Amino acid sequence: MFGPGSHEEVQKLLPRLIHRGPDEQRIIETDEMALGFTRLAINGCGEVGAQPMEHQGMIGAFNGEVYNHRDISEKYALPLSLSDTDVMLPLFMKLNEGILDALDGFFSGVIFDSSTSKIWTIRDHIGKKPLFVGRSGTKVFITSELKAIDNVDHFSALPLGLSSVNAVSGEVKVIRQHQSYQTNYPLTNIFRDAVIKRLPAPNQPVAVFLSGGLDSSLVAAVVAEHRPDATYFTLGGGDDHNAVQDVVKALGLKDLRYIDLPKPVEIPKLIQKVVKITESFNPSIISNGLGTFLLSKAVHQAGIKVVLGGEGADELFGGYHKYSSSNSNWKEIRNQLIRDMPNTELRRLDLASMANSIEVRCPFLDQEIRNFSDHLDFDDLYQGEVNKFILRDSFQGLLPESILQRQKTSLDVGSGIRSMVVEYLTNNGQTERQGLKDIWNEHFEMDDSDLYFSSYPVFDVLINKRGKVHR
Repeated sequence: MFGPGSHEEVQKLLPRLIHRGPDEQRIIETDEMALGFTRLAINGCGEVGAQPMEHQGMIGAFNGEVYNHRDISEKYALPLSLSDTDVMLPLFMKLNEGILDALDGFFSGVIFDSSTSKIWTIRDHIGKKPLFVGRSGTKVFITSELKAIDNVDHFSALPLGLSSVNAVSGEVKVIRQHQSYQTNYPLTNIFRDAVIKRLPAPNQPVAVFLSGGLDSSLVAAVVAEHRPDATYFTLGGGDDHNAVQDVVKALGLKDLRYIDLPKPVEIPKLIQKVVKITESFNPSIISNGLGTFLLSKAVHQAGIKVVLGGEGADELFGGYHKYSSSNSNWKEIRNQLIRDMPNTELRRLDLASMANSIEVRCPFLDQEIRNFSDHLDFDDLYQGEVNKFILRDSFQGLLPESILQRQKTSLDVGSGIRSMVVEYLTNNGQTERQGLKDIWNEHFEMDDSDLYFSSYPVFDVLINKRGKVHR
């Protein structure tokens, strides 16, 4: 936070984000600003990896994981550390905007130069972790969650890539965006590497969200090869149940935990909680967010901090639609779904999991997989009635054919949670969206017309007409 009295303000507000990092809270202040961080310790503990961090007059805080931090330290002769984010400040000082080309991981963060009072923000290529800038009274704020701030006068999501922020006005200028390039590596190799690099150290437990769908099952297959001690979590007893059993049998998974659906009497309180957590009144974000929340709660109760999930495959590989070759707008819709992800599926995933102090890592969101998928043609994704064709074809033999060819079933429908949410919200004749908007207004005083709180652009027309199951 920037402006007079920032330290006292950050001291007051930081505990509201304790769920994002219950292991430690720290604040660094100067005459002009205060930077606070709540830490979920995964790499390193104590002073190793402590944030906010300082390096030669630069102050920074970063949320996420840098998978190639050891290679970076060696290549650029940076101080060696057991913590991945320790490379960020010295790397930025060496490369400036070139830092985007060097990093492999997911991240959002802020950098402050105490000698010049310049501010930069950095976000990964897909927007995996949230970051907002805005104004509250006389102060400019940067935060991971809007609910942490009192009296939000205005706000916007910070751009992906590297940007500068004016500490007085809050004006944002994009310095550089991420660059996409074509990769010639086989998809199977890229995907396996993406899963393996996201596994925590062998002495740390790891979980997988498993729905029995193609995407999470592919993640589970690679995890099972490298971490036979992994724990798998699945929700409810709906359509996903039989598919999960097929995956468990085929992969020989040893530790599968079924999470029961809530009782109907518990639904009102859970919806209230998830509306506040996700800062949304979009029906899809709420019902799927409720599923993510329940799974993440079970992972937290099991004492696990890192979980892998299948998010991103549908957006990158065309899993939401079926097209004929005469459709000319398939790529435009694909790209919009990807651009929207920070406000839709990734917003739901991050906020509902971090509410339980869980970090979800998503192999399909790997930069190399993004680069690979960005250069695919229509026939790579759609063939007849089959979508995600290249995914299904590339991994023949890894999973049962029933799973490889299974069509998209959303988490809320496959688990059975959507039926409970729709029934509760519409039992008095109102729409889901209106019921959720009324709940949202109980928790927030911000302008509810801002599309961030309600919009899922590609699917809003369908969401407004949806029922208890897919049509």
